[in-house]
Amino acid sequence: MLKLILFTLTILAIKPFGVVGQLVSSSTPAMPLYEKVPATIINGDTVAQINLATVVVMANRKFMSIEDAMKYYSLRRDVKVAYPYAIMAEATFRQCQATMETMSSNSDKKHYLKQMESQMMDQYKEDLKNMTVNQGRILIKLINRETGTTSYEMVKELRGSLTAFMWQTVARVFGNNLKDTYDPQTEDKEIENIIGQIESGVI
Repeated sequence: MLKLILFTLTILAIKPFGVVGQLVSSSTPAMPLYEKVPATIINGDTVAQINLATVVVMANRKFMSIEDAMKYYSLRRDVKVAYPYAIMAEATFRQCQATMETMSSNSDKKHYLKQMESQMMDQYKEDLKNMTVNQGRILIKLINRETGTTSYEMVKELRGSLTAFMWQTVARVFGNNLKDTYDPQTEDKEIENIIGQIESGVI
């Protein structure tokens, strides 16, 4: 019996290197014990090339006070609310640009934009109405992050200078600025860190 056990362990040990064929289970289909991957030769050795998923390494966060903790978690909540709408805004903006490039008539472009505006108002009006002033401010910054242009320039390009000026005036009344830009290195570094956590599934 001991010899049989040792023989079995030996067979199992060498199978991953392909010396012996595949293990076959009576209840499950045979599965390959190896997978072909790209490789390169370095100093005469064949080295596998495998793309690994991004790993986010985070230290345990420490706060100097309860106020600092509340401020951070409020920011994290607001970013989680605003970020999906920034992604949606970027996709819609690109779609509008691409569609309008196929139109030669200004009247067709205006009609198309009115349709898109009406459609988005119907779909997102209630959600956006429930946003706080700070969430709106973060959304304006994140739109700049995703599109590379400010909300003011987007409105100006799609609807004209007068409409952009009017919306900027309304935004300023509510304490926001459509010309706000995103700075992930300094002013908005904390927001960028939170987005990294969102995209990696940490939060």
